[in-house]
Amino acid sequence: MNIQTAQVDVLAIGAHPDDLELCCGGTLLRLKALGYKVGMVDMTHGERGTRGTAETRAKEAEAAFKILGFEFRENLDLGDQTLVDTPEKRRTVVECIRRHRPTLVITHWPSDRHPDHDGCGMLVKQAMFLAGAAGYEAEGEPHTPRRLMHFPAHWLVECNVYVDVTDFYAKKVEAARCFGSQFYKEDSTEPATFISRKEFWEDLEARHRFLGSQIGVKYAEGFIIREKIRVDDPVAMLCQPTIPAG
Repeated sequence: MNIQTAQVDVLAIGAHPDDLELCCGGTLLRLKALGYKVGMVDMTHGERGTRGTAETRAKEAEAAFKILGFEFRENLDLGDQTLVDTPEKRRTVVECIRRHRPTLVITHWPSDRHPDHDGCGMLVKQAMFLAGAAGYEAEGEPHTPRRLMHFPAHWLVECNVYVDVTDFYAKKVEAARCFGSQFYKEDSTEPATFISRKEFWEDLEARHRFLGSQIGVKYAEGFIIREKIRVDDPVAMLCQPTIPAG
């Protein structure tokens, strides 16, 4: 576990190295460009994955991080393929949130093809509440982030938040491609996976183009917010000139 201490505005938490790049990298880059401090947390090293090793993926994660240029990248080392909601793992995530004190937390939608994605999403959801509970015994001062936002991974579910990432899509893909052990190589002898197919990058672009079409832009990333959102000024929030009419 490589503990970081920086406080950030936005904390993105993924199950494995490459999840954040693929699922919300464009949004994180946009937030950075807007002046927000962004931190990345991987729950595992992906050490039990079909392709690559923990050492290889750690080097790939560092290379991707250098391209993205966020405040930090931290790994909680909670064990690949073992992300279930236990008191010990929940406490680790609570301490992570208390340590970094984000306003916005972004993580997996807890219903996906990969059980670690489910586990990560559920762990973060539980930890979000407990991080602010004064009576919960964990290191750090209580802190409650203002909002939790989920991203879909393998299964594309109905989103209620869309972020225009057109200007950041190329850099997002550049960072994601650092995880070469996970993707197509003509001479690879490792077992094939869903994302190691030759067509994967075309599929990824098609997905972002589809999400972009929902809000009238070239590329977008989609998210789900479970809570009801209070709106004090519907005109200011809902009638932005960047949103196409009709």
